[in-house]
Amino acid sequence: MHRFTARARAFVRAALAAVCLAAMAAPALAVVPSSSTLASYASSKAYIVNCSGLNLRCGASVSSDVQFVLPRGTTVTYISDKSGWWYVSCKRGSTTYYGWVDKKYLAPAATGAATGSYAVNASRLNVRVYPRLSARVTGSLPQGAIIRVTELNGDWGYSPTAGGWVALAYLSPVSSSGQAAASVTPGSTYRVIASKLNVRASASIDGAIKDGLFGGVSVTVTRVSGGWAYVTYRGGEGWVSASYLG
Repeated sequence: MHRFTARARAFVRAALAAVCLAAMAAPALAVVPSSSTLASYASSKAYIVNCSGLNLRCGASVSSDVQFVLPRGTTVTYISDKSGWWYVSCKRGSTTYYGWVDKKYLAPAATGAATGSYAVNASRLNVRVYPRLSARVTGSLPQGAIIRVTELNGDWGYSPTAGGWVALAYLSPVSSSGQAAASVTPGSTYRVIASKLNVRASASIDGAIKDGLFGGVSVTVTRVSGGWAYVTYRGGEGWVSASYLG
């Protein structure tokens, strides 16, 4: 009887040790939300990480354990919030993870985006050869630049105006005539601030290209229409996007 009891106790001790070792080896994961929390998915919104790396934490505090770091461009889904922190879900491979992030490092994802005319709302927006963050940068667009998006790929849009792919999260839709360029006034002289600026036959991104002006060239604005300026310069005249004049 005593031998059986000692053996049973040894078995229990071994089982408890195995459980403890497994718990130590397992990564720290946030608690899976309750069914009532998951019900809020119907009104959830998608966001993307707009910093180099964002910690996904187990709690709404900088002292909480970090599950892993979300790289720039990662899409997360908002579930709830608490004191400036957002509880989100995200996909990593085929697994869905839940955790807390600092909301100031998130930007709205372009969910339900459509083709059309957009204005750049970032201070500087990179143009890439492919629709992914690892793709080579071919150029950049200044804030306020108006472009046309003709093709969509997830959170990316292809713009023939820009000559590549841009992140839709940093664009705001505008009317086909563009935004008013209040800072550009007729009778004033400006310099081209783009590396190259198309001169068009009409005040539209669909207007035929007549010429091209390199950065630093001086132009005189004679009239303004929406986000377009009719300019004269040495050797020609035509319409240009007012966003590229400074």
